[in-house]
Amino acid sequence: MTEPLNPDAREPAAAPARGLIAAGIEALRTRLDLAAVELEIQVLLLIRLLAWLFAAVTCVLLAFAFGVVALIAALWDTHRTLGLLAGSAVFVILGILLGYLGLRSARLRPDPFTDSLQQLAEDERRVGGAP
Repeated sequence: MTEPLNPDAREPAAAPARGLIAAGIEALRTRLDLAAVELEIQVLLLIRLLAWLFAAVTCVLLAFAFGVVALIAALWDTHRTLGLLAGSAVFVILGILLGYLGLRSARLRPDPFTDSLQQLAEDERRVGGAP
């Protein structure tokens, strides 16, 4: 007797299982690629946001610092304590405002991996046979 040329000919039930496993691995690879791309986008957006926020906060703080120094210099002979307290109040209010804006922007940011989770839910729906 000669050996069959096709090794799958001996095990006809193994061929569909191998195909199913290969398709599952390919689907998993596609989903991981999508998740990696989304993670990279989120990281780049976060870096860009932090750079712009750092630059803006630095400029605003320098402007207020120079303004407070100018106010104190103008009021030095008459109301130096009032000038110092007003400058401190401005920085406290600015800190509260910037903290509020930072928390608001963090809450409004879309969740990471939204598309990946949506695609996985679609895959689960298809496998479950639901329309």
